[in-house]
Amino acid sequence: MAHALGALASVSPSVTADASLRKTGFKINNNLSYDNRLWIPLSSVNLKSRFSSTKYRCKVVSMSVQQTVRSKIPVQPLELENAKETPLNLYKPKEPYTATIVSVERLVGPNAPGETCHIVIDHGGNVRYWEGQSYGVIPPGENPKKPGSPHNVRLYSIASTRYGDSFDGKTASLCVRRAVYYDAETGKEDPSKKGVCSNFLCDSKPGDKILLTGPSGKIMLLPEEDPNATHIMIATGTGVAPFRGYLRRMFMEAVPTYKFGGLAWLFLGVANSDSLLYDDEFTGYLKDYPDNFRYDKALSREQKNKSGGKMYVQDKIEEYSDEIFKLLDGGAHIYFCGLKGMMPGIQDTLKRVAEQRGESWDTKLSQLKKNKQWHVEVY
Repeated sequence: MAHALGALASVSPSVTADASLRKTGFKINNNLSYDNRLWIPLSSVNLKSRFSSTKYRCKVVSMSVQQTVRSKIPVQPLELENAKETPLNLYKPKEPYTATIVSVERLVGPNAPGETCHIVIDHGGNVRYWEGQSYGVIPPGENPKKPGSPHNVRLYSIASTRYGDSFDGKTASLCVRRAVYYDAETGKEDPSKKGVCSNFLCDSKPGDKILLTGPSGKIMLLPEEDPNATHIMIATGTGVAPFRGYLRRMFMEAVPTYKFGGLAWLFLGVANSDSLLYDDEFTGYLKDYPDNFRYDKALSREQKNKSGGKMYVQDKIEEYSDEIFKLLDGGAHIYFCGLKGMMPGIQDTLKRVAEQRGESWDTKLSQLKKNKQWHVEVY
């Protein structure tokens, strides 16, 4: 997949011609167009005929696979890079910030189990945050367990960089799966038991108000001391949210003080292809930065693991275990985000692989935590 562009335009000559050739309006058929760049297939260039005349001079300068990389997007205000301290709990449950819904977009296809939405929130630049942090949301209404009191705060990992999807530092984005409950006997949805906050967010309309607290969290902050570090990110479902923020900062935004030159490796586990989240963004990075980004998907309802069972993220980890352990030994950071049920299977896999390598997983895990290479946020 990382070499899709290379497969599309495998070998293409860089051709220089003098002004007289350009003036003729000379055309070559069967050209390949990609991102408004013109590719001239080598087989179309007849170097023995027209190009060999003195009037139409043409030289093959190089024979190489060319790649069009999208320009990074300028961000503002760059003062957001100057903060010395992590922004924490700028707004608390008793005094939340009233923000505004900008947009709500369904992220998944028709065959995905459940609904997941991308929600953009305008905070006016007042609830600043860093990549990897979470917002608290207080849904409207009364807490049924505490009559007269508001609902408890629900935490959501922020799915954008500090500059937001509008690149101006005034918005934040959340990735939210609508929580619904199905009766075990009837198989029908029971609206009385649906998730209060997730349904409020997914049902929101542009202009609706939302109460925010936070930001909170430091464990998932992206370490930026070494711009050439390796970051291994393992997500299930909406746990991909903080990693979308990391990757936009690494590959999409033009941040003068952060030039990423390391390796970012994302493992994403979802049910099927229709359940993939932000897949277009991630595959775009693969095309533009094949040396700096890797992307592996575990589709439990479409793929089989080596034992013939469903493919989960831990199976993908096992598949690349030798490489992952070597990267960890070299100082790589590893992150886990998603439902807490993901961790036992992952831990079992890592322990088994460590033992096969003649290592103690408990000792290795202790060292990873001590070195601040181990980052976990599950819910």
